Amino acid sequence: MRMSVKKSVFGSGGEERGFRSIEHTWGAEYAIYPQFQWSALFTPDPNWKGTSNLFFKTSVDYIFCEKSGRPLLAIDFDGMGRGFDRNGEYIQIEPTRDPHRKVKFDFKLRWARDNGFPYYIVSSEEFANLGDDVQLNVVDGIIGSTLAKQAFDDRVESYVGERVHALYCLMESDPSTPDHLKPVRSKIEIPPDQENIQYMVSDLEVECDAEFNPFFKMEGKVRRQIGELLYGEGGFWHHSPDLQPFEEPELPTGAFHDFFDFFAHADLVKKRAEAWKHVEVWGCVATLKNTPVGEVSEVVTIRNVAHSATLVGEIAECLVLCKLLRLLRRQVQER
Repeated sequence: MRMSVKKSVFGSGGEERGFRSIEHTWGAEYAIYPQFQWSALFTPDPNWKGTSNLFFKTSVDYIFCEKSGRPLLAIDFDGMGRGFDRNGEYIQIEPTRDPHRKVKFDFKLRWARDNGFPYYIVSSEEFANLGDDVQLNVVDGIIGSTLAKQAFDDRVESYVGERVHALYCLMESDPSTPDHLKPVRSKIEIPPDQENIQYMVSDLEVECDAEFNPFFKMEGKVRRQIGELLYGEGGFWHHSPDLQPFEEPELPTGAFHDFFDFFAHADLVKKRAEAWKHVEVWGCVATLKNTPVGEVSEVVTIRNVAHSATLVGEIAECLVLCKLLRLLRRQVQER
């Protein structure tokens, strides 16, 4: 039988659009490959005989790498099932002809988790642009959050070490440090969980977000634009919106009349932890009060995929600032 070459390596138009979206935002700094074999990404179990295992038969739609070739994360686009990964499990929305779809996706989720590798399942909802003036989507946020966490994990040991060294130097040069405690390094041990170490780690988290999170970068850009409109060149809008997160279905809530009522508290914590696993949508209402155009609000909802619980607040803050900027520009034009 004569074979023919496919017209495209992509399984659908939606899959190709997803790839082009990632490539547009991240392609200058990273290498993104479509239709990548799973067995080229991970080392197989040495006890397996032959290549009949699902491990050798499956692939992933997009693999995201450093330019050197080091894999950083993988993403599958589920156009037919409109599914996504939630707490390490594939959630299918639409029925498909493939009765083994969930088994295959759950296999990859489990394998990636066991190897500590970021792997996500998304569909068209996560690739939709968040606005005409916001050329970003939820997938961009997932990628940025993942890169920021990887950078944090890579840097935290040396980062804290440098600052502990600086702290020892400061203590040794401080006239108030008693002579009998010098040299400080050999007589005082700074525990790694000390409060000032936690502050150092928090600073590193902000640095990594500023470097990799596209919504963090966009927020800073929009704040500068708002500031210049209101205050002239060099101006900056510092006001933060009020963020009211919510979820669907809603998590159990309760009031404690007695702080030491441990059993009631433990029961609620248990119920919330269980309900957390079944949240379908994370949402956030962001509101800027007392602006030159009055109160400005924006509501954002995203499916419970990957980093969405924290990502939704970042997106809401970014979008409400973009809305304020649009309104201010319109006000200027109407004068």
